[in-house]
Amino acid sequence: MKTMKPTALMCTLILTASASHAQSMDYGAIAQLFGEPGTTSATGSPQRATDVPTNMVIVTADDIARSGARDIPGILRHVEGLDVLQWASDDFDASARGYNQAYSARTLVLVDGRQVYADSFGFTPWSTVPVELSSIRQIEIVKGPNAALFGFNAVAGVINIITKNPRYDDSTSLTARYGSQNLSDTSAVGRLAIGKDVFVRLSGDYRLDKPFGTSNPLPLDGDLHTHNERAALDADAVIVLPADLELEIGGTYSEAKQNEVSAGYKLQTSEYQTKSLLARLTGDTDFGLFKLNAYNNWFDWTRAVAPGIIAPKLKNTVTVVQAEDVFTVASDHTIRIAGEYRHNEVGTRNPDDGWVSFDAGSASAMWNWQIVPQVAFTTALRFDSIAYNSVLPKVLPSRNGPALHIDEWNFNSGLVWNADSQDTFRLLAARGVQLPNLVQVWDAAASQGGSKLLQLAPSTVTNFEALWNHHFAWMDTRLQVAVYHQDTYDVISTGSGTIEPTGMPGLAPINVGSSRADGLEISSEGRFDEQWRWSASYRLEVINDKYTHGGSRTDLINYQDTTPQHVVKTNLGWDSEPWSADVFLQFQSDTQGLRRIGPFRIPVPIGSFATVDARLSYRLTDSITVALSGQNLLLGTQQQTSGPEVERQFFVSLSYGG
Repeated sequence: MKTMKPTALMCTLILTASASHAQSMDYGAIAQLFGEPGTTSATGSPQRATDVPTNMVIVTADDIARSGARDIPGILRHVEGLDVLQWASDDFDASARGYNQAYSARTLVLVDGRQVYADSFGFTPWSTVPVELSSIRQIEIVKGPNAALFGFNAVAGVINIITKNPRYDDSTSLTARYGSQNLSDTSAVGRLAIGKDVFVRLSGDYRLDKPFGTSNPLPLDGDLHTHNERAALDADAVIVLPADLELEIGGTYSEAKQNEVSAGYKLQTSEYQTKSLLARLTGDTDFGLFKLNAYNNWFDWTRAVAPGIIAPKLKNTVTVVQAEDVFTVASDHTIRIAGEYRHNEVGTRNPDDGWVSFDAGSASAMWNWQIVPQVAFTTALRFDSIAYNSVLPKVLPSRNGPALHIDEWNFNSGLVWNADSQDTFRLLAARGVQLPNLVQVWDAAASQGGSKLLQLAPSTVTNFEALWNHHFAWMDTRLQVAVYHQDTYDVISTGSGTIEPTGMPGLAPINVGSSRADGLEISSEGRFDEQWRWSASYRLEVINDKYTHGGSRTDLINYQDTTPQHVVKTNLGWDSEPWSADVFLQFQSDTQGLRRIGPFRIPVPIGSFATVDARLSYRLTDSITVALSGQNLLLGTQQQTSGPEVERQFFVSLSYGG
């Protein structure tokens, strides 16, 4: 941390920085210390975003409020370097630096250290994430492969959602939204302190709206519903124990029903149900800052079909146990060691249909060396050993699926040089691994009927990056320039997209080849005249796919044609109590999208487009705010993907508290 001398507050922060992703952290105190948002996610110790050994953007609670968004993807679409596809009113896919597609599986999404993406397909149905916007402390977007620092499948990046800690933050709030597409959305967050040692946060949400009514160029897969629906509950308790220990217990539940575009580029209605239980013990011991973390996720998916037809169903269960310790060796060396066990299983709820699972053991270590006060070096290494197992449907000749065992390693390394009070330089190198999701493994196993070892390798991504951060103190402006080179090997094509009770996959996935990306990112933000704030970013990216297999296998996945080369995002905001206003503009150059025609996916042109989001708010009292917000405001309908056109949306919200 540059040349800052230790303080009592700094020591307190380091002692409470129990581990990566730890929720037991006073992020308000970190922001107070640095004069800007900070993080502990990368190394386990408090750092500015510009000092972490990776490329990180921090979206604060104030940013979330000013975004005018009604959901998390609405916030992410404003973040530089992050691509968000909107397929329907409640259906989104997010991926860093292009490489985005329907059911995008390259981004690790965490809520307070717990994964919330669906392992069955490896993607995140955002409507199922049981987090209300007013309960979020900050969102950390980490670009590039970061599996060694954050965990499984963080090859495009990490979206780390950190909620307000009931021990430190008063998150009590009530919000109601009403708007176009018959939107009605009500959420509430409450905090309760029981004595001096028990702190509880409860939150819930119910949302109802209509899907877009625009024409659909994609084939239908079953019946479509006339409305989308979401309900979510979240309970979190922090208990302060003797001997510098703290216990956190949490549980979540969510249901979502929405029209969406599948991995096979069909329009369908999916129904989701998720449940989760979590327990986390943290403490400052003689052996370092220790954390023991365990959680179980249950994830059910059902596709709506015509009356009289049996609906496809998937049931996914994930059990994770993690332990890690952060300790110092002399004053300039910080070590973090961690171990993890994971069991992951997917079936159709009918044992006769078969199932697929894996058991994984992982070990990781991180070393942070403060070489001199201005220079720090961090390196992390993670090793994963994964054993897949499957039982095939009774209709096949053999119920014993072929075996698949994967041993892979990931690393992250970063050199950070604080040249002076205005300039910081970072050199980064990383390798991440994207595992085949369980549906892909099942498709490949069923296609071989248990006859031989599976020939399906994980995708590996290497990334090399240089960053320069500069602070123009005289004009209160921050600038970041990043250049990167990324290689993806053993790209995995999409399979049939579900576990079929017949045991006959529509198409088994294979490794089709490699892909290369070269990019430049420039972002800047600042203020002027005290009342005005602004930000602007530009990304140039060129992707070249090099596939070795032809035919129908490679038409399922296409990155070089579907990633826009030029993306510009800007924001202009104004604050003059009790008023606040923000306008967000995004432009992307012409590109292509995949569309299903018969058994094939073909690229179709998507012209360059610009879109505007905006919010105008008025604070009625210190606790009550009314706001008018809109998304995609330039046109009534606009072609942004290969799916249905995106509609203009607007809504009014009334909020109380935080």
